[in-house]
Amino acid sequence: MHKNKAKTRIPIIIGVTVIAGVVGVILLVYRGDALSVSVGEPVLDGDSRELKATKVVPTLDAPIPKAMNAIWCASFLSAWKTLETDLAKEPLFLQGSPEVVLALNKAADPRPHIPEASLYVAAGWNQQGITDRIEKDLAQKFPTAIQPTFPGILPNSFVAYAYLEANVKFSLPYFQNREPMVFTDRAGNKTELSSFGIRPEDDYAYFELRRQPAILFETREEFKLTECIVDLDRTSQPNQIILAFMEPKPTLAEMLATVEDKIDTARKKEELGPNDVLLVPDMVWRITHEFAELQGQEFTNAKLKGQRIDVARQDIQFRLDRSGAELESEAKTYMLPIPTYYVFDRPFLLCMKKRGAGMPYFVMWIENAELLNKWQPNRKPQQNAPAT
Repeated sequence: MHKNKAKTRIPIIIGVTVIAGVVGVILLVYRGDALSVSVGEPVLDGDSRELKATKVVPTLDAPIPKAMNAIWCASFLSAWKTLETDLAKEPLFLQGSPEVVLALNKAADPRPHIPEASLYVAAGWNQQGITDRIEKDLAQKFPTAIQPTFPGILPNSFVAYAYLEANVKFSLPYFQNREPMVFTDRAGNKTELSSFGIRPEDDYAYFELRRQPAILFETREEFKLTECIVDLDRTSQPNQIILAFMEPKPTLAEMLATVEDKIDTARKKEELGPNDVLLVPDMVWRITHEFAELQGQEFTNAKLKGQRIDVARQDIQFRLDRSGAELESEAKTYMLPIPTYYVFDRPFLLCMKKRGAGMPYFVMWIENAELLNKWQPNRKPQQNAPAT
């Protein structure tokens, strides 16, 4: 029996964005303390320029370079839309009309689709006290968040700020895999990873845990799984995490549309069978990304005349692991169905959204293993309850 049924609060994303117009001053955004996690050190805790095979994109319809991971977080677009509605009072325009500006203006506003308790956004002028208001409001709404600082900002400058903190409540924690998962990208490169889920040795047991994930769609060739879409916890509220095996598309928007179509077509929520396997790579990283194509550009909007963007920066912290208390062991009863292996050991899409919302607030296409936690054979594994 599972004796510990308390909800486990699992931190997944912290997205921080600052867009600021100042004169010759660089505005810094906090990055917080080093991550401390059970699956090892973050794969990256630093600048996105250190990444060789991953691109942070400003909008869901931005093209994804071949053989690259792609990351989109709604905090930057939320800050942009807040600057648009609260200060400019119209779509934003910069000198030279960079293509990314047109894409940001065209993009749907994500703010209505994010749980109110997860997002803080504000925009205003420094001389009107916007930095003090941000610090006060953030402390009230997110008491544990590290306060942002705005060093050197001039009186006649503006700030647009967004803080996104989203959590998933897994009803039950998954098991840490004691063996390496071998991830194979589409170029055939193989990488040993740490992972979590329901392992082969957990067969014919842990039936309550097996009811937690929902299989939303799947296709097979003979007995081999070729496509699948999985909700990692069918009861999580208000947020959900969806993983999808699929063929890549040119943009995240196209992949999301494909996933939604397949879910609507299938209209099912099946649970795992008694000997099915579900394994997901661990991911822990924090990235600071600057949208260099926007920085240094002057606004042409009347209400922002004379202002330019000196800082357009997004910090994203992401963590996905088993996170939780141990499970008690459970008795086994045997049957003989053919097991299905829902093992995310090849390129897949990860989506985080408010359950029932029209658009997500975090999307990642995992094409390669650059941001997946690598297997550490000398690291002592977490102590999982034995399956007896």
